Amino acid sequence: MQNMGDYSLLASLAGIYVLVIFRYQATPRYLLIATVIFAVIYFVWGVIHHLKNKNFHAKIVLEYFLVALLGVAIVSTLLI
Repeated sequence: MQNMGDYSLLASLAGIYVLVIFRYQATPRYLLIATVIFAVIYFVWGVIHHLKNKNFHAKIVLEYFLVALLGVAIVSTLLI
């Protein structure tokens, strides 16, 4: 329950990302830019979230980085 605000923020940002995807679905460049921006936001959110919860480790940074990178890779290959 203590992390409800963190997860609500992430869900709101993801919702905005989905709206942007639908709005600019005909423009691959904008989709890629939006995806990279969301990936960076997701990565930063994860780091801040774990710093607040005092369970921050290098493995967590690597995990969030790799998931964000995977998301960008998947979207960018779908756009080609």
